[in-house]
Amino acid sequence: MKVILGCLNAKYIHMSSAPWCLAAGVRAYGPKEADCKVMEATINGDLDGFADEIIKRSPDVVTFSCYIWNIRQTLELCRKIKAACPCIIALGGPEVAYRAEALLKQEPLIDYILSGEGEFAFPPFLRMLIEKGDPAAVEGLAYRKAGAVLSVPEGVYTADPPSPYDEAYFEALQGRICYIETSRGCPYRCAFCLSGRLAPYRIFSDKERIRKDLLKLSQSGSKTIKFVDRTFNANEEHANFILSFILENYGSAIPNGVCFHFEMGGDILRESTLSLLEKMPKGAVQLEIGMQSFHAPTLEAICRRTNVERLKSNIKRLLSFGNMHIHIDLIAGLKEEGMAEFEKSFNTAFSLRAHMLQMGFLKLLYGAPMREKPEEYPCQFNEEPPYEVRSTPWLSEEELVGLKKCEDALDRLYNSGHFLYTVDYLLETLKIAPFSLFSRVGEAICGKGISLGQYAEELYDYFAPLCDAALLQEKLVMDLLCSASASQIPKTLRLSDPRHKKVAAYLAAGEHKKVAILEKSQKVLLVDPQSKRDLWGRFDHQFFELESILENL
Repeated sequence: MKVILGCLNAKYIHMSSAPWCLAAGVRAYGPKEADCKVMEATINGDLDGFADEIIKRSPDVVTFSCYIWNIRQTLELCRKIKAACPCIIALGGPEVAYRAEALLKQEPLIDYILSGEGEFAFPPFLRMLIEKGDPAAVEGLAYRKAGAVLSVPEGVYTADPPSPYDEAYFEALQGRICYIETSRGCPYRCAFCLSGRLAPYRIFSDKERIRKDLLKLSQSGSKTIKFVDRTFNANEEHANFILSFILENYGSAIPNGVCFHFEMGGDILRESTLSLLEKMPKGAVQLEIGMQSFHAPTLEAICRRTNVERLKSNIKRLLSFGNMHIHIDLIAGLKEEGMAEFEKSFNTAFSLRAHMLQMGFLKLLYGAPMREKPEEYPCQFNEEPPYEVRSTPWLSEEELVGLKKCEDALDRLYNSGHFLYTVDYLLETLKIAPFSLFSRVGEAICGKGISLGQYAEELYDYFAPLCDAALLQEKLVMDLLCSASASQIPKTLRLSDPRHKKVAAYLAAGEHKKVAILEKSQKVLLVDPQSKRDLWGRFDHQFFELESILENL
C-alpha cells in the first residue's frame, strides 16, 4: 500500500513535524505493508504542481495534517487529487478533529478524519484499510456508513510516542526551523486554546532519547529548534533537566549559534529555572511568554488564573539577564476586556520592555470552549479561518479595526527593532502613554506597501510639527543606521555636516563602519554593519561626545 503523508507548511523555513510523527508511528507499530512517504509544500506554493507530484506516485492513501493556516489550501489540494486519482483521502489535525462530522458531510471527497495522537491511531487505521476491517475498531476515526457519519472516541495513551527523527527527516530538513516535543498536552484549560484538550498532560519518560534527539537536531544545520511543549516549565524538574543539558553541552556537542525556543508560563517560573536561564550563553535561548491580559476579571473569565505581580517580576528578571530574546503576548477580544481595560494591559505589558510585544486577536477555534459555549463567550467572528473575532460585548467592530492599526504601528516601530530610539524620544517628548502613541501612528500612517525609508519619512512629516524636528531627524537616522542600512535613509532625512569626512576617517579608520554626526545631540554615532545583531536586531553601535572627537582631530 502506497501512503502519502502530506502537509502544507506556512513557509518554506518551517518544517512540520506531523507527517514525520505519523511515519514514525508506522515504523514502530506497522503495518509492514504500508510504504509511507512524506511530501511537503507551502500554502503559497504551486498547488497544481504539488498535486501532480502526488498523483504521479499513484498512491492508495493520501493524508494531510490540517491547521487554521492551511485548511483552505489543503481542501483545494484534496479536490485536485481526488479528481485525478482514485485514492483514499484521510485528514487529521486540530482544524478537522473537532468538526469531523460536519466536514465529512460537507466534503464528499474526504473519506476519513482521524483524531487524537496520530503515532498511535494511524497504524491501526492503515491496518484496517489493508485488511478491510471494521472502522469502528479504530480509535479516533470518523467515517461514513449507510449515509450517516459515525465517530469513534479518541484513545488515551500513556507511552512516549516514537521519535520522528530518522535519516529521511534530516535529508528533508535542510537547515530549516525544526521542532521537538518532550511532553504532550497541557495542565491548563484556557478557554481560547486547544492545548488542554489535545491529550492528558504527560512528560515523556525516556530522557536518554530526549538527549539524543536534541543532539541530532542541534547538529543538523538548523539554527532554530522550537520546543512545542505547550507550557515547557509546567514541570520544574523536567524543564531544568533539559535546560541543564543544553547548558552543559552548548559550544561543544551543541554548536554555537543554535537557538532553542521555549513557550513558558511566566508566573510559574521558579528560582532554579531562572538560575539556569541566567547562565545561558547569549543567543542560545529565546522565550515566548503568553500573558494574554493583565485584567484580572478577564484572566478569571478565560480560566487563565495568573499571579500578575510575579509574572511582571519574572519577566523583568529575565530581561535583566541580557542573554535571551523575550517575546510576550497579549490577545485582544477576550471576555470582560473593553478598550479601556485593553489599553491598560497594553501599557503595563509595554512598560516591561520585552524585545517583542505581540498583539494578537482572539480566534474562535473549533474545539475551544470559547467557540463551543457561545452563551458564556458571546462574540461575532469570521466564519473563515483563522476565525478571528469581529466584535464582542466589550469591544465594537470599529474598536477592533482601530486595534489592528495599532498592531501595525507596534510591529513596524517597536517589534521590528527599526525605530527604538525614535519611540523612546516620542514617548518622552510628547508625554503620552505607549498605547496612545502606537494608536496615533496606526491611524495616521498605513505601513502596508511602503519601504522602511518611506515609513521613516511619514513619521517625520507627522511628528515634526509636534516636537524638535532636528532632534527627531537625528533619532530616525540613528535608528535606520543601527537596524538597516545607510541606503535606506531617504535623502530628505540624511544628515549633512562638513566635518563628517574627517570624523569618519578618525573613528572608522578605513573599516566598513558607518558614522553620523548628531549636531543637535552633540554626539557621534559609530555603527558596525558587519557585526552580529543584538537581541533587538540592531548592529553593534557606540556614541561618542562630539566635542571630545573634535578635540582629537
